[in-house]
Amino acid sequence: MKGHRPAGPPSCVGFHQNRKTVMLNYSIMLTFPMSHVKSIEASRDETSDLEARIIKAIGRAGPRNVAQISRMTGAHQETIRYKIKKRFGRLGFKFHAEVDYEKIGLSLHWATLKFSRTHHGMAPQILRALNQVGYLAYFAKVVPQGDYTALFTLPVDSASQYGEFLGALREKGILADYALDEVLVRRHKIMDPRFFNFRSGRWEVEWAKVAAEPPAPLSPVKKPRAEDFDYYDLLVIKELQKDALQHLTEIARKLKVHQKTLEYHYRTHVQKWKLVPSYRIRWARDTTRKPTHSTTFTRLAFNNLSRAEFAEVQGAISKVPFLWLEDLLQSGTYIASMYVPVTDLQSVLNYIGSTVPNLGSKIDVGFVNYSEASSFTIPYNMYQNNAWKFDVHQMERALKKESIVPLQK
Repeated sequence: MKGHRPAGPPSCVGFHQNRKTVMLNYSIMLTFPMSHVKSIEASRDETSDLEARIIKAIGRAGPRNVAQISRMTGAHQETIRYKIKKRFGRLGFKFHAEVDYEKIGLSLHWATLKFSRTHHGMAPQILRALNQVGYLAYFAKVVPQGDYTALFTLPVDSASQYGEFLGALREKGILADYALDEVLVRRHKIMDPRFFNFRSGRWEVEWAKVAAEPPAPLSPVKKPRAEDFDYYDLLVIKELQKDALQHLTEIARKLKVHQKTLEYHYRTHVQKWKLVPSYRIRWARDTTRKPTHSTTFTRLAFNNLSRAEFAEVQGAISKVPFLWLEDLLQSGTYIASMYVPVTDLQSVLNYIGSTVPNLGSKIDVGFVNYSEASSFTIPYNMYQNNAWKFDVHQMERALKKESIVPLQK
């Protein structure tokens, strides 16, 4: 399994001839009727509105379901294909499948891992080993605190055993401390494109309008039972997690599985049972290319909130256009993850400070260090003989094999 990392036209300034650059400068004055100018502006607005509608439709239907997106937006299918394959990619959009983990027999748990001084430098190596055999789906170093946050997709009823395993790592001196907390409610926010300027490729947020919007409450829901899924379903899901733009033909060729087999499992299991209920739309830019257009992954953790405080905080956070993910944990901790453009970070913090003031120590703000973060697909390799394999001894052996920790002190 490979990790996923949040990973303009040239302008012609002259003619080059015989190693000499000849600059051609023209001053041309053109006069257009105002009606024509307004028509051009209206056309641009309509284009932006269409792209916004396509983005919203992708969140529900997925980027490959062009026919349904066409019905939802009224746009021609060829226009939609161009927008998805060319236009949105240049603007920095990525598309990934959102998985209903409960329906495949897994439960989500966030962990905070404080590595000891002697093992802090080995943290990424340890965590990648746990991805292979220990159901780790994501990890990141959070700065400036320096701790690691990790997401585990554990088989149902295995959390207590995993807590004992982490406790053993603390006894061996690998961890200085840890906390493991189950996710009660999770919601990925489908991107709201109303504040995104598709012409310039930048966000233009009017915070007064954001504050005036109605909140989107996050309430506990009854978790669904696991469906009768199989290994082929997991193969399809993990590929769509990596890149939802992949066609089943490409996936079948990559996995060396007959295309008809994958098509059957995708249609009768993945789609019918809604194992992939929606799609994530992420806007992120590479900081090395255009720093002014780049994003910072901001993590807000709210602790020890009263019911009234939680309602106020979550209501305010749910309106933020850059919100990516909300998690309500069993302990009552509320975590909000955001991809915030670096140019808007101060505005976001100002908005939070003004809408939910006086939180003090109840809010913990951290930023993900991209160079020490990795995201992985579902642990399909741990599904063996029609069941999730959970073996603590296998995890210990994996760490020993990497020469990370001894089995005994």
